[in-house]
Amino acid sequence: MKRLIFSCLTVVCLLSVQTTQGQQVVPAQGVQMTPAQGVQMTPAKTDGIAFRELSFSEALKVAKAENKLLFVDCFTTWCGPCRMLSNVVFKDSLVADYFNRHFVNLKMDMEKGEGIELRKKYEVRGYPTLLFLNSNGEVVYRLLGADAAPKLLKKVKLGVESGGLSGLRKQYESGEHDLAFISGYINALADANCEEEAGKVAVDFLQGKEQKILEDEAYFSIFYRYVHDINSSAFLYVVNHKKEVVDKFPRQAASLDRRLLEDWIDGSYAYLKVDESKHCTLDEQGLNEYVARMKQMDVAEADMIAESLLLKRDGMMNEWDSFIKRGDKLLASNTILGDEGQLLQWVKWLNKECENTSLREKAAKWCDKVCQDLIKRNEEIKKNLPPGAIPAISMVDYKGQLLQVAEKLRAPIEKS
Repeated sequence: MKRLIFSCLTVVCLLSVQTTQGQQVVPAQGVQMTPAQGVQMTPAKTDGIAFRELSFSEALKVAKAENKLLFVDCFTTWCGPCRMLSNVVFKDSLVADYFNRHFVNLKMDMEKGEGIELRKKYEVRGYPTLLFLNSNGEVVYRLLGADAAPKLLKKVKLGVESGGLSGLRKQYESGEHDLAFISGYINALADANCEEEAGKVAVDFLQGKEQKILEDEAYFSIFYRYVHDINSSAFLYVVNHKKEVVDKFPRQAASLDRRLLEDWIDGSYAYLKVDESKHCTLDEQGLNEYVARMKQMDVAEADMIAESLLLKRDGMMNEWDSFIKRGDKLLASNTILGDEGQLLQWVKWLNKECENTSLREKAAKWCDKVCQDLIKRNEEIKKNLPPGAIPAISMVDYKGQLLQVAEKLRAPIEKS
């Protein structure tokens, strides 16, 4: 699912948006969860999950001989969540017992040796990625990200013991639509990076049950995590009953506003078409109607959403003077449409494509101001922290990167 046009913040170690298009996910039919008699384990270590010291091809052969699935922990040395899994979760006795009984376990660094080819083959673009393969090397189930031991075990059991995603899909298509199953199925789809499918299942499930979003936290959770279709009955229900929803679930109050705003932003993309030659076609009438609709729904940022889309159009058409003017408006809006993450992408784009020194200086001044604002904001946060508390650290050093780009913008342009 698309988020903001220039969004760059993620909750796992992602290299890019991962999809499963073009990759076959097959059911685990015929796979028994007991080892073959007479086959000895060859663990790489004795505590926690017993990872084998095998090549990938050797591991597949052992999985076939033992009549098990092959579990591959796809990691990198720089990935923090990967280390958390290895040092904590994989040492949990219940996790280790289940994995050692049911899988041939293999660790594979995706940046070394045969891990590089496996990363390409299985489209691993985020870490940690956990692959569950049959002995033919076909994906039965996959997970992305790090969970605590109980949650990981629950996800793995749901996915593997039901025959993987294919098995879950069959259950869903056969009419199994109770809350417990749907929650697990949607989570499994999202973990396998099938977020668009997860969203559709969530929308269909909540159709006719919109009132339950306000009554039951489990239904609200399905909406909050997976429904992004601005035309769905669930989305419209929450927009029209936002005050009641916020009163019912106050912990999500601030983040719900942002979530809904991001969905309205996503909806604007439909009005800007880009062909293979990167020529842009703007549906101006459609965008105006969309802005009017948002205003009817009390979306305060409606005009800025349109400006953000037009800024993207300006950049693609190399209309940098207009790009700068729209950027000024968005930065002054004090919304996520003009935050430091957006600015970083704008100035990188402008630095690469725009040669006008006056406009480059204006973009550099954007960087200066936002860096000053970041310093003030961090000082204010530290000032209001309780004694002994440690401030949260951003995953992205916006200040450092913005200062670097500002320096490049002010440097003489190298002629090719």
